[in-house]
Amino acid sequence: MVKRKVITTILATPISLMFIFAFFFGEWNRPFDLITMSGAFSLFLAPFILLYGVPVTFLSDYVCKQLTGIARTLTAFIVHLFFGVLFGFIAPMDEQFSLFGTEVNAASLSASITALFFWIIDELIRRKNPKSTYSS
Repeated sequence: MVKRKVITTILATPISLMFIFAFFFGEWNRPFDLITMSGAFSLFLAPFILLYGVPVTFLSDYVCKQLTGIARTLTAFIVHLFFGVLFGFIAPMDEQFSLFGTEVNAASLSASITALFFWIIDELIRRKNPKSTYSS
């Protein structure tokens, strides 16, 4: 399970940052800058992700330990998304985004997107190797 979490962290962090920068800050016009910014911010955000995001994924696995199928997948999704939104209340930013006519704190939105990518990548790895050391 630890290997799966390490791989998930290495993949989800820069991918989620590229998504955030591309869609919310318009950086898709400059792909080289997008990759450079995502890499630099990945290093800057690594302590937050390691101290907050990775324990959430372990908590998700613990909560879902007895569940199977769609119940496990949906519960893992809810746990990840809940803690993504919660991060915005723990460490709010002054920046707000308008999302469907509602003002949303940038920290909640960014952390939720990152949590979503963590969940997607973790689920993909788990399903690809259901009996390997990645999913134990």
